[in-house]
Amino acid sequence: MNDSIYTQIQTISDGGFGSCDVYTMKSGGIERKHYHNGIEIVYVIKGNCKTHKQGQVYVYQKGQIHEVINDSKNELVFVCLTIPPESKENTMYI
Repeated sequence: MNDSIYTQIQTISDGGFGSCDVYTMKSGGIERKHYHNGIEIVYVIKGNCKTHKQGQVYVYQKGQIHEVINDSKNELVFVCLTIPPESKENTMYI
């Protein structure tokens, strides 16, 4: 994960219905604009940045374009529930 924007990705569940992962994003990390072929729910456990705030829940509907820009000096930690499960086929970068 040396070139990754994440220092850690912990999979909690990766079942047929959906997936749940905890992401730790590096300071300065950018998850560029993308959308999913399903719903994504994000809860920020730790950190504040340009696009996400600690304690907030973000719900992205199917096809809704979004991004994560960690412009802070700290890591950003968030839980991500994706239905259907997170995959290369489910995530479209633009």
